[in-house]
Amino acid sequence: MVPYVTAVVAAVFTIAVGMRYARSRRIALLAWAIGLAMFTVAALAGALAQSGGATESEYRLFYLFGGILNVAWLALGTVIIVSPRFTMTALVLVVLLTLVSVGAVFMTPVNLQVALNTGRGFPDGSLPRILAAIGSGVGSLVLIGGALWSAWQFASKRHNGRRALSNVIIALGVIIVAVGGTVTFTGANGILEYTNLAGLAVMFAGFLLA
Repeated sequence: MVPYVTAVVAAVFTIAVGMRYARSRRIALLAWAIGLAMFTVAALAGALAQSGGATESEYRLFYLFGGILNVAWLALGTVIIVSPRFTMTALVLVVLLTLVSVGAVFMTPVNLQVALNTGRGFPDGSLPRILAAIGSGVGSLVLIGGALWSAWQFASKRHNGRRALSNVIIALGVIIVAVGGTVTFTGANGILEYTNLAGLAVMFAGFLLA
């Protein structure tokens, strides 16, 4: 049930960001919309896996879009806003990460039973696990750092307290998602779906407040 709710929230969030991009044509919003769309696919794959016999394809989609790429694309949007001179470099890196990740996730063998029990379907030291550490780990740091930096920038200016608060809330949401991913990465199971929903909802609230 929780993954379905997460998928719905992620889809609504994606549409909201996409509509704002359609009005403003800000590239950062496009990157965020892509990242949130990936979040939606990952949540839906997780929901389908829980509802009736998980398959390797569902786990691969869940891992690719939820464990590696979604945070990386969200982080790209943050880089575009916080440090626009690094936009092209960040874009190239994220596109390369995407291409390598697709190949790695669909070519590396999956232990589906282990995936169901612990969430760690790919073996330790495998390329998908390494890419997840890069995409989600580094991406989360960029998102949190960028949100807090923006909050400080807005807080230092008059009449921007609301936008400062919105960035703090977004950073908190990213932290919640990152904590769930980190705990799952160590082998714990059962917490990720709740932290994903909670973190996504908090991020959405911060976005709406901005």
